[in-house]
Amino acid sequence: MRTLGIILLALGVIGVLISLPFLGFAALGHLGILADAGPAENHAMGVHALSFGLPPLICGVALSMLGLPLIARRHRRAATDPGTASGRLP
Repeated sequence: MRTLGIILLALGVIGVLISLPFLGFAALGHLGILADAGPAENHAMGVHALSFGLPPLICGVALSMLGLPLIARRHRRAATDPGTASGRLP
């Protein structure tokens, strides 16, 4: 289970990192400084970049939220088992 949690967390981080450039371009487009074009074209480019950036961001956050409890559950269970926390043999 821990390996699955690490894989899900890694895929989530990759998804978030993929979305960052698109969301940066979307912010520049909405501010009107993305390209040497009119405000309407900049806004359209910003909306287009936002539509490319949101799906990887949502998937990345969802995968991370699925992976974090799997990693945390493993640590919590090992700490509450009798004999494992103190290092004594049963």
